[in-house]
Amino acid sequence: MWTGGRVDMRLRSSGVPGTVLVVCWLAILLPLAGLRPADGNATAGRVIPAASCAQEDVQAAIDAAQDGDTVLLPAGEATWTPPGERTPSVLISDKVVTLLGAGVDKTVITDGSPHAWNSLALVVRGSGKPFRVTGMTFRKGTDARGANAINISGSRNWRVDHCKFDYNGVGGALFAYGDSFGVIDNCTIVRAYTAVNSKGRGDASWQMLLSLGTADAVYIEDCTLIDVGPDGPTDGYDGARYVFRYNTVTQTDAVDRIGGVGHHGFDSGHYRSTFSCEVYGNTFTGNGWLFGRSRGGTGVIFDNTITGQVGFYLLVYYRSSDREEIKRLCGSWGPMCDGTNPLDGNEDATGYPGRDQPGRATDAGRDTPQLLEPVYEWNNTLNGEDADLHPQDLGGRSFDHIKEGRDFYSDTPRPGYRPYAYPHPLRVQWPPPAPSDVQSPTMPQNLAARAVSERRVELAWDPSSDDEAVAGYHVWLNGRKVTTITDPGHAQYTFLRLVPPLADYEFAVSAFDAAGNESDPCPAAKLDEAGPS
Repeated sequence: MWTGGRVDMRLRSSGVPGTVLVVCWLAILLPLAGLRPADGNATAGRVIPAASCAQEDVQAAIDAAQDGDTVLLPAGEATWTPPGERTPSVLISDKVVTLLGAGVDKTVITDGSPHAWNSLALVVRGSGKPFRVTGMTFRKGTDARGANAINISGSRNWRVDHCKFDYNGVGGALFAYGDSFGVIDNCTIVRAYTAVNSKGRGDASWQMLLSLGTADAVYIEDCTLIDVGPDGPTDGYDGARYVFRYNTVTQTDAVDRIGGVGHHGFDSGHYRSTFSCEVYGNTFTGNGWLFGRSRGGTGVIFDNTITGQVGFYLLVYYRSSDREEIKRLCGSWGPMCDGTNPLDGNEDATGYPGRDQPGRATDAGRDTPQLLEPVYEWNNTLNGEDADLHPQDLGGRSFDHIKEGRDFYSDTPRPGYRPYAYPHPLRVQWPPPAPSDVQSPTMPQNLAARAVSERRVELAWDPSSDDEAVAGYHVWLNGRKVTTITDPGHAQYTFLRLVPPLADYEFAVSAFDAAGNESDPCPAAKLDEAGPS
């Protein structure tokens, strides 16, 4: 079992562009940004200077770029204003491109959009291709609430780094839509309404396996956040997955923040809850209300140091409440979780488990049972004292639906969990190289399934081997991958609360390595006929 410490992964860089196409200072700037030609691309990785920072000049340079090119923005200031609501000021579409400024507070872009929630300063769309934005400042020039500097959809393996975002309390740095996973690192985010937002694909995201400790998340790491709120450093919706690690968060003003590191649940806006979060290694200082709050899904919270906050981390499920103002937020999902709504588990008269409530994960559809995957907390301190998880009391069935020892555990590392490589591999080498390892691990052997109660099943298997190293295991239930083990030495998993009869379930396991190669699942196993012991 992994209990602490950073998992280090540092890859050798393969150099910098071999040809410099503009003035000689680029020979210094580009290597400092870590730029190099894209692996496997025919292009030599050209540098295309924008004539100015004006949006039309930047767009012209992007349009002229090919995969692997760098678009260079000079020092200067410009205001980017979208021509209409939900229309981007500048668009990167389906290209492996780096947008490189002259440095923080040297290349300064002001977002001039007047459209609340629909401000689109820089938009990136693509069919899985990576991009990078580095070395510039974004700031908000209007009071349009909800604006975000960078909006991402369809891109994978993106990186946003060494930028500054000052959004005057009405917007944020970045919004990642769908399963657009990447990393924002070494950025300074000042006075954001919400620093980083992410949104999944609703039902489709909830049907994907739980993948804590892997690349499949929006990563926020080694950033400095100052006076962010009222929503706080993070927010998520509709199956989002995010990791908030090794950041420094400081509040210098006297305004209490209603949100910390947290996210939406199965309540407002007809969205599904955030699916998962990992929050670790952060330092918080200031006068805020809470370090964090989860309204749904699962996750891990560990190794955080908090000073000056009023509270640590709360788990809350709005659909437990009997308060009218809370009921109005949840109205789009029908009745509250009271035993009458078919979207819930309805194992007892309270309706438990509620759909997407804290401690729940993968399902096969919004009307099917969800896996119990508790939230785990360990090794956190609040003002020098041990800090634990607690349910938030919103009245009604709050304490019936969220219980310690079932839906969450304090002072307990998550079994089989190991955090993803640090620093994020995209920080060490970008664009990501084509994998050189193409060999899959061996198939796990001798899978055994044992029922220990009418709902609980323990799995164990013989570990796999690999030409490089096994990174972990995927656990299968009735032909679907449902969860992930990222500690390769932990060849076991427990289904904590399956819906009887247990004889209806088949179990399997596959192994994977760091390059993403995966073995075939082992032959499916069913429970021993002896049943629970």
